Amino acid sequence: MDYIFGFFTPAERKKRRKAALYSMSEEVSTFFWDVAPKKGFEMRDGQQDMSFEIVDALINDQHFAVEAGVGIGKSFGYLVPLMLYSKTVGRPVIVATSTITLQEQLRRDIQDVMPLLGLNMNVILAKGQTHYLCRKKADEYMSKPDVSIPDALKEGIEKGLQDRKDFPETLSQSIWDKVNVQRFSKRSCGACEKKCLYYEIRSRLSYADGIILCNQDFLTSHLMKVRRGQDGLINRDADLIVVDEAHNLEDKVRSATTERVNQGFLLSLIRSAVNELKSSERSNVQRENQEAQKAIQSFFSCLKDQMQAQINESQQDMRYADRFFFDGYSKSISLLNEMMSAIKDLSTSIQIFASYDFQRSRSSSASDDLDTYSDSLSELCSSIDKMLIWIERKGANADLVYCPQNTKDIISRLYFDGSERTILTSATLTNANHGSLEERYSYFLSNTGFPTSEQGCLSEPKPSPYPYDEHSMIYYCTDLPHPTREHDAFIEQGVERLIEVLNISEGKALVLFTAKTDMEEVHTILTQRNLPYKILMQQAGSSQDKVLHEFKENTNSVLLGTGAYWEGISIEGKSLSNVVIFRLPFPVPDPIIEYKASIADDALMEVRVPEMIIKLKQGIGRLIRNYTDTGIVCIIDRRLRDDPAERYHDITWDSLPIKNRTSDLNELRKFYEGLQAAME
Repeated sequence: MDYIFGFFTPAERKKRRKAALYSMSEEVSTFFWDVAPKKGFEMRDGQQDMSFEIVDALINDQHFAVEAGVGIGKSFGYLVPLMLYSKTVGRPVIVATSTITLQEQLRRDIQDVMPLLGLNMNVILAKGQTHYLCRKKADEYMSKPDVSIPDALKEGIEKGLQDRKDFPETLSQSIWDKVNVQRFSKRSCGACEKKCLYYEIRSRLSYADGIILCNQDFLTSHLMKVRRGQDGLINRDADLIVVDEAHNLEDKVRSATTERVNQGFLLSLIRSAVNELKSSERSNVQRENQEAQKAIQSFFSCLKDQMQAQINESQQDMRYADRFFFDGYSKSISLLNEMMSAIKDLSTSIQIFASYDFQRSRSSSASDDLDTYSDSLSELCSSIDKMLIWIERKGANADLVYCPQNTKDIISRLYFDGSERTILTSATLTNANHGSLEERYSYFLSNTGFPTSEQGCLSEPKPSPYPYDEHSMIYYCTDLPHPTREHDAFIEQGVERLIEVLNISEGKALVLFTAKTDMEEVHTILTQRNLPYKILMQQAGSSQDKVLHEFKENTNSVLLGTGAYWEGISIEGKSLSNVVIFRLPFPVPDPIIEYKASIADDALMEVRVPEMIIKLKQGIGRLIRNYTDTGIVCIIDRRLRDDPAERYHDITWDSLPIKNRTSDLNELRKFYEGLQAAME
């Protein structure tokens, strides 16, 4: 460490750092060519290349991005150079993912790799705050006289449990949300410092060495603080970051920069802020209070009207949509400005009359929060042309949601403009198999602003080593009605085709949908057919765990899912023989997608088709997860037929890892029966 951080000129430090990293590269080679094989670890195509390329990027002081196909062992591919880097330069390193499942797996992988490298490093797993118990909230909830406390919660707390995963699965998410951490700050949580696990973890992160595992949201929040010149959430000595599951990074950064305006929260905040005044002063803000509440109700009534109008105009696509378009008409903007002004007037009045309390005998947290909220709305109104604004359904109500339009620029500033170097990897970063690297990674580049100059290195994609064409086949339709222009006929005939392919595999299938409406219609029809296998459908909350458990336990069961089921739900242990894609996963009408399309030269080929291809690759990844997995992928949609071919026909088929395909059900049946015979 002295040779890097000693009393040397910047040029000398850079030279010594590079020499140390060259020496580190020899340790990486020794691990893959000597140590790991002797210990029985399977070395996979692409894994070593990935590690050596990461070392080269570090030596050249570059950011690095690579698509690492399923099965190449990308976790070891980046963990080995990452851990050796930490040892060599004496700094902590960060790995951020988008799922807890991968974070837990990485912690196990690190424990496996450390002894092989002769290392003993600290590893901190920093899950999101909602995964931890808030002792204060739990005490308040448990003390309510009219609440029935579940045994799973009561017994877990008595045992001293604080991590959600340690509580029994029978504890519902709705109950957990009443007792978990949701608004952590060291200032407000200081009284629980010595008894709160999450407080302890957050404190350790400030001076942690070794490896920090966290989610992408947490890392983004840390980098936002650092770029503002504030103390980050993680030890600022960490100068090497790995972002795994990097195809989700754009969504995570957008989420971190997104603000939400909720009617119920606003009205509750106003009540709390007014109640912080002395009772004798509250009448002084009564007029402003009434005007603010009236303005809030008028604005949110307008939002609900807009949402309902879009549902009525496009029932099939928007009936169950989460996001709706904010019309931006003069009436909507006028109501937004009126609400902002009314809230600002009320907040100012509360601050004035609160200042008369010279003894500061009452809390001011709600009035301070209202003032902050008022400033946020003012900022929105003054920069509305630079914001991406939409409406989100929350039960029967509507929220106003907004974020900066330039998410790509924000990602670039956070992840590529600082002193840290960032490694990004995922099994689905490319949207084409041919062309230059910039062309193959074009959609990823357009979303993240990853530097393609000397500052960044795009790697040749590392294909999966799995024998896809020997173990799998894609079936595609040529004769069904169009999914959107002839929707009712498509559902009717699509279900019949779905039953035909399910009969070939005797169930054992995951059926993936783009639209929730399609899923529910298909589920209704299938459950009326008395099929010889159980039909299950994705559920919300704790019911989802029960459905997944039943899917895994019932060998021939069929599960219908959408959203996170394309990639984020674990189905390990399920004997899966068939992944059915019911309708090509083109993105549904959505304000974010439409904004991307509006600034693209060719919205179909630059936005909608890349989104669709990445989804298809994720769906295929649900079937083939190791060398022994076999099965079929069935696309219930005619738009990939060969004649007449759509504009995206060639690039789509070329991008998929399975080249073995047919539109003949008899050929599909013969192939599947051959797979089954080979297993006997």
